[in-house]
Amino acid sequence: MNEGLPDWMNDILTNGLFRSVIMAVLILGATAIVSYAVIKIIRRIMRVDGAPVPSSSIIINIARIIIWTIGVSITLSNCFNVDVNGILAALGVGGIALSLGLQDTIKNFIGGLQVTLMRIVHPGDHIIAGNADGIVQDVSWRQTVVKDFDNNVHIIPNALISSTEVQKIEPSYLVATRLSFINDGRDLDATIAEMERLAKEAVEQVAPLEKDPWILLTEIGEYGTWAKMRFVLKDVTHAREARDAALRAVAPFTRNDLTDLKQSEQETPQEPVRTE
Repeated sequence: MNEGLPDWMNDILTNGLFRSVIMAVLILGATAIVSYAVIKIIRRIMRVDGAPVPSSSIIINIARIIIWTIGVSITLSNCFNVDVNGILAALGVGGIALSLGLQDTIKNFIGGLQVTLMRIVHPGDHIIAGNADGIVQDVSWRQTVVKDFDNNVHIIPNALISSTEVQKIEPSYLVATRLSFINDGRDLDATIAEMERLAKEAVEQVAPLEKDPWILLTEIGEYGTWAKMRFVLKDVTHAREARDAALRAVAPFTRNDLTDLKQSEQETPQEPVRTE
């Protein structure tokens, strides 16, 4: 007992539970520091070009779970004399029943590991999976997040990514450009089909195509229709020339016809000529 301290403070200091709580706080604090440092190192490694593991959040989450599991186990065992092995054995038995109710979650988790560790897809890839056509934003423990070129976000279960056909397109081989054309009363589907045909013929004279040009509408307004035209090349050597050829081919659709322009000029009232 420490002399000069009140009796109630001496009781707290000599209480075994108080010492255990203080030790538990210190261990958990150290665990938090270690987790922060390890996650920071992992993120830095993932940002390096050619890293063996892609920058997916599932890797970071797994590392965080492992570190905290070790820290909590040490805390329970050393500070509160809890039989951690007994808890793990009980969890093993109960895990069989739990897994039956979480089959989809477990499938998605395993699928996420396959997708990440086997580098099937990783953030930054351009993929086509079902109706999703866009750039992979993240691979989490349950789903893969894809944002398409219209900024729509698609949530795809990892089990679907690992078990179905996924088409990967190299970013450098994809050529995309924005364009607008006039609403002049023509059939919209026929106009788009004609623009895609002309763009295909023009691009094929410059570079071989892997995927023919396709046009997706992004906005329709009073003064015209805005769209995105994309196509995939087999060889990116002439990507700039291919984009130029495609734009030149569809350029006539982006402006009013000359006869309409002349007609509008004729309908514009002319100021009378004054003579003195």
